[in-house]
Amino acid sequence: MPTRRLVLAATVVSLAAVAWADDDQDPRQSDDPTPQATTTARLEEVVVEARKPLSAASSEEVRARDYELRPHATTQEILNDLPGVIVAQHQGGGKATQYLVRGFDADHGTDFAVFVDDLPVNLPTHAHGQGYADLNFLIPETVDRLNLYKGPFFPQFGDFATAGALNLVTRDEFKEHFFRAEGGSFDTQRYAAGVSPHLGEGKTLLAAQAYYSNGPFDHPQHYNRYNAFGKYTLDLSPASTLSTSVGLYQGSWRGSGQIPLREVSAGRLDRFSAIDPTEGGRTDRENLNLRYTYRPSATEEWWFQLYASRYKLALFSDFTFYKDTGLRFLGHSAGSDQCPPDAPPDLCRGPTPSLHDIPGDGIEQNDQRYLYGARARYTRFWTLGAFPTESRLQVETRNDQIHVALYRQVERHRFFTVNRLAVDERSTSGFLEQQVFFTDWIRADVGLRGDVYFLHGFDDLPVQPFDPNFDPVRIRGRTTDGMVSPKANLILTPAANTDVFFNFGTGFHSNDARNALLARANPRAAGGLQSPLTRAIGYEIGSRTRQLDNRLDLAAALWWIDLDSELVFSGDVGTQETAAGGNFRPARASRRYGVDVESLFRVTRRLTADYDLSYADPRFRNGDAIPLAPTLLMNGGLTLDLGHGLSTALRLRFLDDRPAIEDRSLIARGYTLLDLIARWRWRNVEASLALLNLTDTDWREAQFADTSCVRREVVPGGFPPKGNPGRNGFRFPCVAQPGKQTDHPLEQAPDIHFTPGNPFGVRAGIAVFF
Repeated sequence: MPTRRLVLAATVVSLAAVAWADDDQDPRQSDDPTPQATTTARLEEVVVEARKPLSAASSEEVRARDYELRPHATTQEILNDLPGVIVAQHQGGGKATQYLVRGFDADHGTDFAVFVDDLPVNLPTHAHGQGYADLNFLIPETVDRLNLYKGPFFPQFGDFATAGALNLVTRDEFKEHFFRAEGGSFDTQRYAAGVSPHLGEGKTLLAAQAYYSNGPFDHPQHYNRYNAFGKYTLDLSPASTLSTSVGLYQGSWRGSGQIPLREVSAGRLDRFSAIDPTEGGRTDRENLNLRYTYRPSATEEWWFQLYASRYKLALFSDFTFYKDTGLRFLGHSAGSDQCPPDAPPDLCRGPTPSLHDIPGDGIEQNDQRYLYGARARYTRFWTLGAFPTESRLQVETRNDQIHVALYRQVERHRFFTVNRLAVDERSTSGFLEQQVFFTDWIRADVGLRGDVYFLHGFDDLPVQPFDPNFDPVRIRGRTTDGMVSPKANLILTPAANTDVFFNFGTGFHSNDARNALLARANPRAAGGLQSPLTRAIGYEIGSRTRQLDNRLDLAAALWWIDLDSELVFSGDVGTQETAAGGNFRPARASRRYGVDVESLFRVTRRLTADYDLSYADPRFRNGDAIPLAPTLLMNGGLTLDLGHGLSTALRLRFLDDRPAIEDRSLIARGYTLLDLIARWRWRNVEASLALLNLTDTDWREAQFADTSCVRREVVPGGFPPKGNPGRNGFRFPCVAQPGKQTDHPLEQAPDIHFTPGNPFGVRAGIAVFF
């Protein structure tokens, strides 16, 4: 790790703390007669690309009333209405979604930071994927607004905020108590209730939810989800507010996983069937969040946050089916006592089981952790010479105490431990931000953020028999890294209701601690010594205008993001994502550039039309495609208020085709979906009807390029020809099937593996308000 970079990051953190302690200017001596006016002009509230045109007030906010007439029975449906964002589920509904934004397939959150009431959702060094951000603990009715930020331009966000960040803000109270019941296709049922009882002088919110669905699959999902959430907000004095919230979540499900396209295309497997129907998992998360705001004067504010979470996940997956088990179970003919002289001894210990006994490549990823952290921020409005200025200083810390493991399993029964360790991951951060208003049409916002990370891994592998197929991965050690991230933004207002934005910023995402510790122990591996932190640099030029008495809202932004490395750790196999000849996939820098367009037109008092487009050209620096990176996303629709409590909306969502592998020889097919939603409220009763996937499109919700081997492709015995050694001297016994042939007839070519999206479905509901 470059010592200079660590020292710089530590210096920024220290400066933030020193500036905090040494702030000796009395803000009440400011010459600005109306300091409050600047509070509505913070950069993060007006950047072009983050604001949904139909949102009122600030540019990045999407308020609850804006998505009320869109599918929002689940958090996934809410997120799919954000401009330039599409999320996808690929195993039974219980996993975190995949986030597609600004040319990033951010997996489950590697390059997209997610918060709920400023509580971080992303989990570093996660069993399944770095930055795993599971929002299933959120009850949709509790969401008041969504603050969306794109690009690394905002100093308040650190880890994972390279493509962007999202903060979901919950309500302080319900305007009306309610009980809601919904149901429809695929045995889906949802029950939710919310009340706001009067408890003293504060605002109270209590909500609960139960959800069940089998999905459209041949093997029912049995997806159960239970949520509870409570929030209490109290004004301790005219100048101070305390907010406390508690959330509970538990889920369990079975998933049909990702199935190979070759089997579906040949008619051997139905698209809603499964090869391993025992996939799925169980998870729970509990959150505690305390926030305190103190305003000693009209020109300054203190803000403090303490949070803690307990999290568990046991995730059962099977990505390659029988590809990696043939060596052990088919090394020689059943009952044979002959074995090549260079074969591992355990391979020839006794007769080989029959084809029926092959266990397959199922894995269990296990994650148990406690995380806790604190933030403190000071904001002051003052004058710099003759210029109104807003200054913000913040320091924060976070600690994740993680127990993470990877097991091989058959029908959810473990039989081998690939890796198991405890990780202590700590970070300390701080930022300074200055926003200066030079005139009523020019303002600048500059910031400097520093982050320091401390990683310590403790190996906890058990004593177990040697296995010729599954090498245990021992991971231990410690390392430290830091990052300094400057931000600079200029905002011009050349005409009334028209703004032009120039943005620059650097950011980063952390790499899995196991990645950093493995690479540190083996710096000669492909890709070399890898830093725990990967830098991103972003640029943007954009404009927004509001015309025709604010009936027409238009925005456009050109952007550019460079990422130092696309190297990722794969929790699925116990080491870095593998390539032929080694355990490390070579690190390569990448570049993305594109354009975002947003529009909203209030055609009449009752009819509104909106449309969002996000185009990106994502590539590695050598010109190769970045697998599965999205190129074109679109959202749009028409909303009609028919009066007398009746309203309806037609919504469109589009994802274009995208390369699935670097050479573009495999394509992940895109889709276009239409939804029709109607609501009718009469007195204290509301009825709703949603027709989802109106055109019954045959679509793939999630897709991957992978090399797999199904049971019929397994060679029933015999060693590969001499001179073609593979791992441990042998190649896996899997016959090449349709697709590109490889160097040896026993090798399998990559294929698209996908999870099908839901066909046409109906959902109806009724809610009673009291």
